[in-house]
Amino acid sequence: MKENKAFKILYGAVLAIFVVSGVMLGLRLVKLHRGNEFYRQIGGGRGFSSAVLSDSISLGQSEASKNQGQKAVSLEAPELSGYVSGLSEKYPGMAAWLQIPDTELDYPVMLGEDNQFYLDHLPDGRANPLGSLFLDCRSGKDGSHFIIYGHNGAGGKMFGLLKQYESREFYKEHAFLTIVMPEVVYVCPIFSVRRVEADSGAYQVEFAEEEERKEYVRQAVGEALYPTDADISHLAGIVTLSTCTGWGSQRLIVQAVLPEK
Repeated sequence: MKENKAFKILYGAVLAIFVVSGVMLGLRLVKLHRGNEFYRQIGGGRGFSSAVLSDSISLGQSEASKNQGQKAVSLEAPELSGYVSGLSEKYPGMAAWLQIPDTELDYPVMLGEDNQFYLDHLPDGRANPLGSLFLDCRSGKDGSHFIIYGHNGAGGKMFGLLKQYESREFYKEHAFLTIVMPEVVYVCPIFSVRRVEADSGAYQVEFAEEEERKEYVRQAVGEALYPTDADISHLAGIVTLSTCTGWGSQRLIVQAVLPEK
C-alpha cells in the first residue's frame, strides 16, 4: 500500500515536471518565432538582400577577385546604405548591417553598453532568446578590430551558419562578407576560420603598434583550419564573427579583412 502511494507521488511529480517543461519549451518556441518574424519584417534572413541588394555588391566582389588574391574593397551603394541609415534612426543601438551574400546570414549588428544586453534582446529592446548580433563593446565604432557576437542558432539562424565554414568547400562559395554602413559598404574577404578558447588572445581588440596587429594576423592565418585566398597585405582593420560551438568555452571565429573607407 505504501509502495503504491509512493509510486503515485513519484508519478505525479514526474508528470508535473513534464508538463512544466513542455509549457516552458512551448513558450520559448513562441518567443523564437516572434524573434524570427521581427527579423523577417525588417529584412533579415535574405529578405534584405532580395529586396534591396544592389548590383554594386556583386561588382565589388568581382573587382576584388580579379586582383592577385581577394582584396577588401569599399564601395558606394546608396540603396543599401540609405536603408541601413533609416533603420539606424529607428533602432539607435544599430551599428551596421552584416551579410554573407547568398546565405541567410543577413542581420543588423547592434552596439550596447555591455556585452550582455543583446544576448537576449532584439534590436527594438524586447527580451527574446534569439537575441541580436552585437559588437563587442570594447571595439566601439572607431577601433581596428571589430568583434561581432551571435548565438549559434538552430537551423542556421543568427550565427548558426558559421559552422559551415569549417568546410573549405563552403568557404570557396562564400569567401566574402559585406558590412553595410550608413555611408559606405565594405566587401571583406575572409582570411581565417579557426576554433579558439573564449579567453584566448583572439579577442584582443587593441594593438599598441602596427607590428603587433600584423603579428596577430599572422597567428590567425597560421591557426586557420585551411588556407584562404584573402590578401592581407593592406589590412586596415579586422572583422571577427564569433559564436559558441557547444563544446564548453570553445568558440568558432570567422575573420575577415576590413578595407579603408
